[in-house]
Amino acid sequence: MANETKQRRTGVRLDMRLALGLLAAALLIIGLVAALRPGRSGPEPAPEVSDSVPAAAAEVTPVPAPEPTPEPRPAPPEVDLDSWELRLVRRDSPLPADFAPELEEIEEGQMFDNRAVMHLRKLIADARAAGYSVYVCSGYRSYDTQSFIYWNHVQDYEKQGMTREEAEAATAIAVNYPGGSEHQLGLAADILEYQGQAMEPWIGGSGLMLWLQEHCADYGFVVRYPEGKTDVTGVEYEPWHLRFVGSCAWYLMEYDLCLEEFRALYQ
Repeated sequence: MANETKQRRTGVRLDMRLALGLLAAALLIIGLVAALRPGRSGPEPAPEVSDSVPAAAAEVTPVPAPEPTPEPRPAPPEVDLDSWELRLVRRDSPLPADFAPELEEIEEGQMFDNRAVMHLRKLIADARAAGYSVYVCSGYRSYDTQSFIYWNHVQDYEKQGMTREEAEAATAIAVNYPGGSEHQLGLAADILEYQGQAMEPWIGGSGLMLWLQEHCADYGFVVRYPEGKTDVTGVEYEPWHLRFVGSCAWYLMEYDLCLEEFRALYQ
């Protein structure tokens, strides 16, 4: 019995040694197979860590936010382009030398078309009520008066050494040719803060000029020669020159249109 027990224990130990040997051989074979797989020559290197920004990321340009789409301009109001208040007066569409509207005094001898003078008086009164000094520099001017002003300017430029052609070109953007002035039409007025104030584009930033820009349409008036429209009107920016156009004034001022551009909408 003792010999049989001893033999059984010896057999168990042999079986365990054989199992451990087989396991070790299997692990060795698995390791050799993994090492011999294509594309693997050894353990993979650890990835390098860099503090620098990758080139692709450095070249990325931020995409700007889209600009808001402007609201479409509404259709222009229904008007009669042949009506008296929308008449276009320019050098290339002049008034006859004998043209004169029926006039009424604004104040201090300055005259205006009697169909619109009440609107100008109201504008002046409200500007003064708002705290501004108002001086009506010029209202209606006859053909002869306009001719005198125009040719005096030409002569002044000639005295400065300009040729007649150069003098007329320089005069044309500041003084309308006789027959081509809205002052003869009787619907234009030059409004300043005081007598003798410089009539230069830079006064457009002064108090009264800003008030006129903001409020003139409430009374049926527009700044007839707006800033940036000289190539259309043929006249330099004149913030003091107001023109009566009636009920469509708000449309011109709201959408920054000169009278030529407004009339073109209907053609």
